[in-house]
Amino acid sequence: MNRQNKILLIIFFFICLSTLALGIYFFPEENTPPLPQNSVTETPLMAENKKPDPQAPENTRRLSAAAPLEATQPLITEKRNQDAAKTEPFVFFPKDLMALLEIDMDELEKGRDAFKNTVIHVGWMDRVNEVLAGLDPVKKAAIVKNHTTLLYVKDKLNEAYLTGKIDHETFKKAIADLMKWHQHTYEAILNTAEYETLFEISPDLVDETIDQLIGQTPEYSFILNQNILIEDVKAQVQEKKLEAVDSHFKKMILTRDQIGKQINAGKMTLEQAREAMAESQQEFIARCKEILTEAEINIIFGSVQALETGASQTEAPAVLGDTDKVELGFKIENPETSIQQVKDKVDPAKLADVEFFFQERETERENLINRLDNREITYEELENISREMDAAFEENCRAILTDEEYQLIFGNPDDTLPVEAPAKDPSTSPQPMEEDAPSE
Repeated sequence: MNRQNKILLIIFFFICLSTLALGIYFFPEENTPPLPQNSVTETPLMAENKKPDPQAPENTRRLSAAAPLEATQPLITEKRNQDAAKTEPFVFFPKDLMALLEIDMDELEKGRDAFKNTVIHVGWMDRVNEVLAGLDPVKKAAIVKNHTTLLYVKDKLNEAYLTGKIDHETFKKAIADLMKWHQHTYEAILNTAEYETLFEISPDLVDETIDQLIGQTPEYSFILNQNILIEDVKAQVQEKKLEAVDSHFKKMILTRDQIGKQINAGKMTLEQAREAMAESQQEFIARCKEILTEAEINIIFGSVQALETGASQTEAPAVLGDTDKVELGFKIENPETSIQQVKDKVDPAKLADVEFFFQERETERENLINRLDNREITYEELENISREMDAAFEENCRAILTDEEYQLIFGNPDDTLPVEAPAKDPSTSPQPMEEDAPSE
C-alpha cells in the first residue's frame, strides 16, 4: 500500500470497510480508505448554498421508489444555512445525503454527539492534535463536528443499505459522496500545507483515490472463495439464490451492528453479546444451507467448513468493527491480524491478561471522562493522564507477550501503541477526545 492510501486509511479505517467490505462474518472490518465520488465534489461552502438539482440521477433523489425527496420535510433552509455559517464557522452538512436518507437537521445535530467517544473519532482527533498541534481551536471544533457528522450519516447509510432501502450501487455512490464531502470540509478549514501535512496527499488527488478504492467494492461481500471471480459465481449460482443469501448476510451484519451499539450504551454485557452474535451467525449459516446446494456452497464459500467458520481457507479475514473487543475483550491493533490467528497463536492465559489490562484502561478512561464532565480536571490533564495509562498498558502487554505475540496483536514491536485518549466534549474545543471524543 502506498503512503497516500495509508494516510487516507487512517480516516476511513473503520468507516468505509465497516460496511462496504461487510464481507467476512467476523467483521474483517475496518481497514479501508476513502470512498468514491459524486455529487459532493464542490467545496463545503458551495454545497451549503446549492439547491437540489432536479436533473440529478434518480438514485440520488430517492431513498426508495416510493419515497421521492420532494415529499420529505425541508432539511436545511437557506436561513438555517446562513445562521449556521454565522454561529459555527467551518461547520458544514452533506445536504444531498441528508435528503437521500431523510435526516432532519435537528436529528443530525443531536445524534452525532453519540459518536464523540467512539474509537474512530478519538483516534482521528488524536492524529489531528498530533500533526496540527497549533491549529486554531475554532477550526479544531469544526473538525470535530464535521467528523462526527460524517460518522452519523455513515451509520444511517449503513442502516439504509442493510435494511434494503437503498441498493448496492446507490450505497457505493453515497459513501463516495460522503467521504468526498468530508475531505472538502478540510479544504475550507485548512490551507494547502496543513492539508498535505495531515493527509500526506494533495487535495487534488483525493477524489481520484476515493473513486479507485470504492470501485473495488464487491457486489456480494459474503463471497469467501478467493479462487473464483464474481462473474463466475453469478454464472453458476442463480441470481435469486445470491440475493437471498445477501439478504440474510445483511441481516446478520445489521444485528452485529446493533449489538455493538448496545454494548457501547451499557445495555448488554460481553457475554450476552457473544451469545447473540453466535446465534446470529448460526442463523445465517443455517439459511445458507437451506438455500444453497453443497456444490453452490463450495463455489461461494470455498467449502462448508469455510461457511461455518466465516473464514477464507487461503487468507484469514481482518477484523471488522468491534468484533475483536466482543470475542477477545480487547482491540487488535494490527490490521493484518484476524481474531482466529490471535486465538491460535497466543496462550489463553496471556489473552486473559491482555483483556484485563485493556478493560482496566477502559474503566479508568470512563472515570476520567466523568471527572472532565464534572470539571474536576481540565482536558489537558485528561490527555496527560490518558497518555500515562496508554504507556502503562503497553508496558504490561510487553511484559507478558513475546515480541512475536506483541507484533501479532499490536503491530511492529518497535512501535508504540496508539494513544487512545478518552473523548470528551468541551463544546467548542477542537480536541479530538474532548469535544466529541470518539472513534466511529
